[in-house]
Amino acid sequence: MEKLEILLDTLKGQNSERALFSLWKHFPYDDRDPIKLAETHVKFYHRHDFDLMKISPHGRYPVVDFGCKVDEEYDSITGSTRCKECTIKTLQDWEVLEPVDTSEGEFGKQLQSVKQIHKELEFLPKMMTVFSPLMVASKMDNNLVKNLREKPDTMMDALHTLQDTMVEFALSSLDEGAEGIFLASQHLRKTKLNWDEVGKFEVSFLKKIINQLKKKADFMVLHVHGQEIKFKEASEQLNVDALNWHDQLTWPSMKEAAEMFDKGLFAGIDETQTLVDGDVPNIVKNIQNAIKVSEENERRIIIAPGCVIPITASDKSIDAISNVFKNLRK
Repeated sequence: MEKLEILLDTLKGQNSERALFSLWKHFPYDDRDPIKLAETHVKFYHRHDFDLMKISPHGRYPVVDFGCKVDEEYDSITGSTRCKECTIKTLQDWEVLEPVDTSEGEFGKQLQSVKQIHKELEFLPKMMTVFSPLMVASKMDNNLVKNLREKPDTMMDALHTLQDTMVEFALSSLDEGAEGIFLASQHLRKTKLNWDEVGKFEVSFLKKIINQLKKKADFMVLHVHGQEIKFKEASEQLNVDALNWHDQLTWPSMKEAAEMFDKGLFAGIDETQTLVDGDVPNIVKNIQNAIKVSEENERRIIIAPGCVIPITASDKSIDAISNVFKNLRK
């Protein structure tokens, strides 16, 4: 069977062979150059031979073309980027926000990476990382909550502009070789926004994006970021093929999630503690336990990190994960 066919069967609970797995992390400095980023992803795959790839651009890629200045330094744990200067300095800046051409600039660079990765790994299912409009807005505006409450109509218009941009970019990513979309949200959890506000400014836009992309994407994964998350609401309201969350840090457990959601799940790797600690027997035990839970739930659980693997995790630690699966294939 083709790898994509196996993946799609897995998301439906129809995988009768073995549990699948995936690994993803940031690649600091390489992720500023599209070809280097592609080459690093390809090398990462060849080292670990996982079953599908999440393409991970630097975390501020959607805001550069809107005028944000990205710091040269990286988060020392996650490897993600920060803005040293945000585009939005006053509420009025949102009023003049203009669409950008996603075939050029920073968006265009990411499309180059997708194209190059697909050229090298055409057989491997790949999902491109796309952020919700509200998550993009949070990277552009340090006073986002205040502005949402003061001028909701202005912010709704701006979020529609960001939605159109992310949809256009996602569709182009699919054209360049990605088979799926990894849609990330940071607001389906306890934040400064109340749930009514989340429904208005986050959930409604996620629904629109999912509806627009499902016509073209072979599969869609929703990443519910953070702790104290609204997993049940996400599983009931958002029509995606799989959910990914920090199962080792927050409710629900893999077993609880499988009872609430009858499609695919990405979970199981304790990337923030066990993997970073580097104790290989504990890493192996973590993965074996996750595989057991997956097998008890129709193998719908693809063994994966709850978020990016910290750059503080050693190659030896990550090798311990992939070696478990290489042994399963023998």
